[in-house]
Amino acid sequence: MLRQAFTLQSSSATPVRPVRPVRWVALLAASMLLHWFVLSMTTHGLGSVTPAQAPVAQVVTATLRAMPPRTSEPPSTPVVTPPPPLPPKTAPVKRAVRTKPATPTAPITSPASDNPVVASVPGPADAAALPAEAAVPASTGDDVLQAGADPAPLPTAQAAPKPAAPASPGDTPARDSAPRYTVSLPPPVTLEYEVRYSTRGSITRGSSRIDWQPGDGAYAIRGEVSKFGFALSSFRSEGAIDDAGIAPTLYAEKNARRSETNTHFQRKADPVISFSAATDTFPLLTGAQDRASILWQLSGIARGDRKAFVPGAVLDVFVAGVRDAEHWLVNIVGEEAVTLDTGEARAWHLIRTPRPGTYDKRIDIWLAPEQQWYPVKLRYTEVNGDYLDLSLSALRPVGVR
Repeated sequence: MLRQAFTLQSSSATPVRPVRPVRWVALLAASMLLHWFVLSMTTHGLGSVTPAQAPVAQVVTATLRAMPPRTSEPPSTPVVTPPPPLPPKTAPVKRAVRTKPATPTAPITSPASDNPVVASVPGPADAAALPAEAAVPASTGDDVLQAGADPAPLPTAQAAPKPAAPASPGDTPARDSAPRYTVSLPPPVTLEYEVRYSTRGSITRGSSRIDWQPGDGAYAIRGEVSKFGFALSSFRSEGAIDDAGIAPTLYAEKNARRSETNTHFQRKADPVISFSAATDTFPLLTGAQDRASILWQLSGIARGDRKAFVPGAVLDVFVAGVRDAEHWLVNIVGEEAVTLDTGEARAWHLIRTPRPGTYDKRIDIWLAPEQQWYPVKLRYTEVNGDYLDLSLSALRPVGVR
């Protein structure tokens, strides 16, 4: 029964047709192509990304207008109102210093004079201080060594009076404005000195020699400072001897590192002092000296004019250097004991103080009466305290030329 039923059922069913593989593949491809077309319309293709939308450019509207022509006028500057002027300063009132004129005295001649030159002694005139450099003999240069004693301070009681202010070119003093003294020059001699140059607390030692040769109405001075046999500096002075004492005509100074400088004392119708190292000229006053002759002129005043050469007195001598000239006010301190390389001696102490506000040197001079009033000791002190000290080590008298 079962077999019959199965057979009947099978025979009565519709036969199934097999599906062809080629047709199925074509349908599948068409379906995929349709999907791809749809996707490409929306995304512009498989795997692509829609580009970002570019920003819309802004529209700028500009209006062109013609510019005015340029002008050459400079730009205006702000006006600055100046501050009100300060009240003028009142200049300090200076007191005039009155000097008591000395009473004229008769000429004096020292009986101990070996070479007397006597001059009249009128009263001193006003000392007009001219702008000048300190007049000093040649120094030892840059040599260095252990400091000795500091220079003695100027005693207050014998302080030199303050010089007058520098004179203007139109106030040049007359030729005879310098005082004159009775002068008796010392005999010829050669002096040798032990030199100590103190600088910044150290001392260098050296030697110096000065030859003084007067006679026959003329004179000559030669000097030098040396170390280890080498001359560091030298100087010379030469000229005549007249009724005012030493009358230089030429002063020459030579340092080891500089060329020689000459100072000329032109004794003509219009006497002047001129210089090879400067163009300025100064009047040649009566009794004018140079840096070398001043020592021997002071010695001659001490020997010949004892009334003028007293403690507390001030000698006025016009002195020329290598570039200018000025009045030296030499203070006479008095007699005192000094220690020399030759031993103890009595000497008169003289001090030349520089003008206030200058860099001139202070000069201390000791003249020994028992040794013809020769300069037995000298000291030249700088503003900073450095000094050059010369102490007599030998004295050799020589014959007159």
